[in-house]
Amino acid sequence: MVRRVALALLVPLALGATGCLRARGTESEPIVTELKLEGVEALDAEDIKAKLATQEPAAPGGVTGLVRREGFPLDPDALASDRRRVEAFYRDRGYYAARVDKVDVVPDGPGRARVVMHVVEGKPVRVTELHIKGLEEVAEARERLKELPLEVGDVFRVSAYDATKAAITRGLRTKGWANAEVTQAAQVLPQEGTAQVTYEVKAGRRFRFGPIFVAGTSAVSRDLVREQASVDVRTGAWFDESKLSKAQARVFNLGVFAGVRVTRGTPSAERGIIPVVVAVREAPFRTIRAGPGLGVEATRWEARGNASWQHRNLFGELRRFGIDLRAGYAWLPTPWADQRSGVVALIGFEFQQPAAIARRLDVSARVEVERGLELAYGFWAERVELGLPVRISPRWTFIPSYNLEVYQLSDAPEAVVTRPGTPEAETRPLLVGCPSSTCLLSYLEQRLAWDGRDDAVNTRRGYYVGLSLQEGFRIGTVGYRYLRFLPEVRGFWPLSRKLVLGARARVGALVPLTEPKEPPIVANFYSGGPLSMRGYYTRRLSPMIEVGKNDWVPVGGNGLFDGSLELRYALAGNWSGAWFLDAGNVAPPDNGETAWREALSLGDLQLASGVGLRYATPFGPIGVDVGVRLPTDLSSGVPFDKRFPPVPSNPNAGTAEHREPIVAVHITIGEAF
Repeated sequence: MVRRVALALLVPLALGATGCLRARGTESEPIVTELKLEGVEALDAEDIKAKLATQEPAAPGGVTGLVRREGFPLDPDALASDRRRVEAFYRDRGYYAARVDKVDVVPDGPGRARVVMHVVEGKPVRVTELHIKGLEEVAEARERLKELPLEVGDVFRVSAYDATKAAITRGLRTKGWANAEVTQAAQVLPQEGTAQVTYEVKAGRRFRFGPIFVAGTSAVSRDLVREQASVDVRTGAWFDESKLSKAQARVFNLGVFAGVRVTRGTPSAERGIIPVVVAVREAPFRTIRAGPGLGVEATRWEARGNASWQHRNLFGELRRFGIDLRAGYAWLPTPWADQRSGVVALIGFEFQQPAAIARRLDVSARVEVERGLELAYGFWAERVELGLPVRISPRWTFIPSYNLEVYQLSDAPEAVVTRPGTPEAETRPLLVGCPSSTCLLSYLEQRLAWDGRDDAVNTRRGYYVGLSLQEGFRIGTVGYRYLRFLPEVRGFWPLSRKLVLGARARVGALVPLTEPKEPPIVANFYSGGPLSMRGYYTRRLSPMIEVGKNDWVPVGGNGLFDGSLELRYALAGNWSGAWFLDAGNVAPPDNGETAWREALSLGDLQLASGVGLRYATPFGPIGVDVGVRLPTDLSSGVPFDKRFPPVPSNPNAGTAEHREPIVAVHITIGEAF
């Protein structure tokens, strides 16, 4: 049912992506149906169009923007000004000889017209000389000025010309010359195609950071705010303007202020210092949230209620304490094909003390109890996490922790296993890797990440790199000794105003250390789902075991590899689309130290391609992704369904093979990565 509804929504919306224009103007003021710029090669035509008064039909805001367009009447006076705007746009980017040769207004039906501008670009003006005067007295700042936005040989762009002035000023002000001034001059000769650029520096006196003043606090200690700001702004150090924004982000990340502003005070030329002012506005310390939730997937339906309470300044000193509650009912895979259903719930208590050990070192603790349900088992789980988050910088995250997890597994079905050479099938309890119905994991974990993306929700450029390490050990005679690695990298590159290329890759390795049995099922890797390999539903790209006739449940494995290549493109209004190519594989569970490497086998790698549709909202994009697995066996005479690979092999499943559906439909909130 989910698949039918999703396809019913996706197909007509995709077909209507170009929108429908119904408006018509008059003979004297026709509606513009198209604006075309012929001859544009050096620059992006879409960037030029965005600066013009004459506009093509555009999608209105809201849901209807995908299937409807609003047209704009042609204004002859605005069109004449647009000719000058195009030439000015080129001039600012170094093409002083560019001109609009002519403009054609072509009828396009009653009350409609197409506008065609014929552009002659000419040759660009290039920088032949670039001088920076006055750097003799500021030798310490020269290393910051090695790579500037404008260099000899570059096309003379006004934006790069101004950015170079800003870069020189910034380089001086990050080395103590807080009142440095830079003047600029350029002699442009369009006919010769040359530009001579000169910057003159007046550095002034060099300053150091002075005392830090805090304003706006009431319940929060000013000393605590000052201490956090002093991590970046150190009294007595050479003044560095870039440190102010870092101190502002560090204070704001304490999580108790609605607003933070860190600015420089009035310089004291006599003492050679500049005081720093930290102005804050406290937010309410207590927060209560509650509401219903509904999760719908092809392999799981869940209705639940959520509630949470948090105090961000418990007993002062910014101690944070919170309680999370979640309770509901789950059906696996659906209410209509009910293999397993029951109550699911979670209660969690979390505590955090900023700067408990040092200015950059916090202490955190979380305790939770969960009643959960998976296709392979039901469980009660008790988890404890003790962490020492290190606040390195706004882009860096480092959290070392100790974790203790105890699972009481129940309702585990019996696996049907047919061994090679054995005529009859045998059954056994499906508690893979657990010596009894209780699984215990005790491990140290280190999570390290660097986030260089421009926006974590709607990313257009940047990189993200993350790494999770776990070292499992026994407590007495219980537990499991293992090493677990999970590095991840993501990259984003804008190809145009409307097109972004994204890529992601993950490799997971679970390495048992002299253990006689395979890892516990709760520690294994899985793949598949809207945030992973979209040719499969959640956790369905995994080694599986048959628990009944044609009933297969995932048990995970020692190794993981998955990756995605995605083109995201703006369609109209709040709507956008995506094309993706996903790859993935999971190694079978095993107690061997090198078993995880099977996930890296290119011969076993599974591929899926598909398209997605997104609608932007204030809390992130909502959309639908449709993934189609790609065939691997194109030999003649092979049945169609056999052309597609089965799920990863599993020795515990015997010789039986299983194939998942070829098409998977995912309803998503947020991007896949």
